[in-house]
Amino acid sequence: MKAALRKDATLKVRMDRMTLNLLERASAYIDVNKSTFNRQSIHEKAAAVIAEIEKTRFTKKDWARFFEMIDHPPQPIPRMKKAAQKYKTITSADED
Repeated sequence: MKAALRKDATLKVRMDRMTLNLLERASAYIDVNKSTFNRQSIHEKAAAVIAEIEKTRFTKKDWARFFEMIDHPPQPIPRMKKAAQKYKTITSADED
């Protein structure tokens, strides 16, 4: 995680002695300072929380509908046909 970081924001944290001891031991094991360890840990946890919350979830009904649509796709409507033709025109122009 050697990205260019702007370190113009400050986060002050209060923690109990046991948590501080864990922080100090863990950061020493991987040879980084406490600040770097905190940044990396916060980044990892925040990314995991966001990924879990923003994950697409399907119910049994959703899955049934999904596979039904794959097995029996609807007929294209005129608007879909027009969009497909426009896409072909655009992509074939890029190949020239």
